[in-house]
Amino acid sequence: MKFQIEFSSRAVKDIKKLSLNNQKLIIEEALNLETAPFQFKTKIKRIKSIKFPCCRLRIDIKNDSFRMFYGIENNVVYVLRIISKKDADKILKHFKKLEFPPKE
Repeated sequence: MKFQIEFSSRAVKDIKKLSLNNQKLIIEEALNLETAPFQFKTKIKRIKSIKFPCCRLRIDIKNDSFRMFYGIENNVVYVLRIISKKDADKILKHFKKLEFPPKE
């Protein structure tokens, strides 16, 4: 089954803040979700404290570590945020109030 990838406006802002090399690698990881949004057992974790089906993909690039948070509904993967590992816990608190799927 093939999934469609949609980036929220906030995820696009997150990507634009990164270097071009990191942008390219993160977008490649996002595109891998089209065919297997749950396949990478060691890199993907389900977030249980959120009311909609939300997952976190770990992306390690050299010395940097990023987290891509996404939700899935009707064969669409909504990329919600792409942030550094150190900011991940702060963002999860905001997801509890987030409307899903995002309306943009």
